[in-house]
Amino acid sequence: MLKSKFHLVLVVLAVACLIAPPAHAAKKWRPPYTNCQIIPNPSNDGDSFHVRAGNIKNRTYLFRLYFVDTPEDDRSLPERLQEQADYFGIENINDVIKAGKEATKFTQNFLKDGFTVYSRLSDALGRSKKDRDYAMVNVNGVDLGYELVRHGLARIHGMPTDLSDQPDYKCSADNWKRKLRGAEAEAKREKRGAWAYAGAPMTRMEALMAPRNVDEQDVVLTTSIDIYPADPAQTRPIGRLNPGVTIHVIKGISHDRALVRFTTSSGNEYEGSARFIDLGL
Repeated sequence: MLKSKFHLVLVVLAVACLIAPPAHAAKKWRPPYTNCQIIPNPSNDGDSFHVRAGNIKNRTYLFRLYFVDTPEDDRSLPERLQEQADYFGIENINDVIKAGKEATKFTQNFLKDGFTVYSRLSDALGRSKKDRDYAMVNVNGVDLGYELVRHGLARIHGMPTDLSDQPDYKCSADNWKRKLRGAEAEAKREKRGAWAYAGAPMTRMEALMAPRNVDEQDVVLTTSIDIYPADPAQTRPIGRLNPGVTIHVIKGISHDRALVRFTTSSGNEYEGSARFIDLGL
């Protein structure tokens, strides 16, 4: 009987270990770190940097971005350099390092006037003796990681996290990745950043999902249509427009939706997105 109970305890413990969430998922978001400034440090790069928060005294932080990985800006990690070269389709490692230096400079410029950090203080490991924690970083609601990807200066790689509780994001990890993939397709198409050194073309799937090119034009609605948020990652309609309304089509933002501008009967101007098929395009 004792042996049976002991065996049962072991089974319960084993199951508990299997279903226990990872440490980073269990931690709650800390209050935002505001009025942040980068602390100059030789180890700072495009996705990892030392920070002083304006609302926290007598403490500094080392943050690492969720979701993205910028090219290395030196040769200290040759295996990672090769991974990055393969990802971007770059033959010459020196070009990866060039892109890494561009990413470091981009981050410094993007954050120079202050920024906000959202973090769970989940350990991001790294070579530094100082604790390094994962974070989302933005300036006035514009995310640094997204802009790095959109400028071709980061790959979509690394630790994801659910962003549903964050006012500046309000989306799942999958939806944020989907938005990053749209930004990456744009960077590849425009040959920005590391993609300027790449010889590899888009895959068939990437080409199919890339934002569609469309001429700027006016469309007069002949039927009622749904209007969606301007963010292509958001898929729920936010309103409906009636026949007779003139919509100004600005550009394609996904394979099936265009960014549009329209004026309501009250005279207010709004931006959103509409499906190409609904616009007759």
